[in-house]
Amino acid sequence: MKSWACKIVLVAAFGSSAFAEDQPAPTGWQIPAAADDSVDPSEAGAVMAVPQQDAPSAATIPPNSAGAAMTAIDPKYAEGIVVVTARGGTPEPKQWMIVARDTDNLGTLHKITVVDGQVVSDVLSLNAYESFRQNVNIDQTQMQVDSGDAFLIAQPLITAAKHNVIGHVDYALTVRGKDSAPIWTLNCFDMNGGFLGKVVLLATTGTVLEQPR
Repeated sequence: MKSWACKIVLVAAFGSSAFAEDQPAPTGWQIPAAADDSVDPSEAGAVMAVPQQDAPSAATIPPNSAGAAMTAIDPKYAEGIVVVTARGGTPEPKQWMIVARDTDNLGTLHKITVVDGQVVSDVLSLNAYESFRQNVNIDQTQMQVDSGDAFLIAQPLITAAKHNVIGHVDYALTVRGKDSAPIWTLNCFDMNGGFLGKVVLLATTGTVLEQPR
């Protein structure tokens, strides 16, 4: 997986940090000072991909990121991941839920819970909606934007639109159809749990598809 092939650098009109006070940034990520204060962070064009000379090794991936959770599960699920979700990310959540097909057992659908980078539960999924989506899968080789990166993209957009910072995020990584690109959906909440808005972006490039106004 090439989750760390490029760094997403965001220009925020509200300061150089995209995080609330005392809120840690994902490991290895930072937002440098804006070179041009005229850039509007509410514009999708404010998201810029900056190529890196050397991609970090797997050991440097934040242990509670979606990428780490996806690599923690049994390899038999690797080509059958249907959806990845988490609640309460600040920016990374403690727990991820992964729904995936067991390619070694007739494609049976499983719900796998990953906590702190370790699988703690693996049970059959009987959810009708998840079963309906089992013919699609997330191609991990296309995923360039991990959960922490998606947070960095969403924060200045929320700040610009709502004049507030994110307290926590609920994440969902999905695909909308067979062979389509993976998409991040971030439902963003303030420090008191109030809903701020939703940001939808491509997990391949970081391109913003939907944002609050």
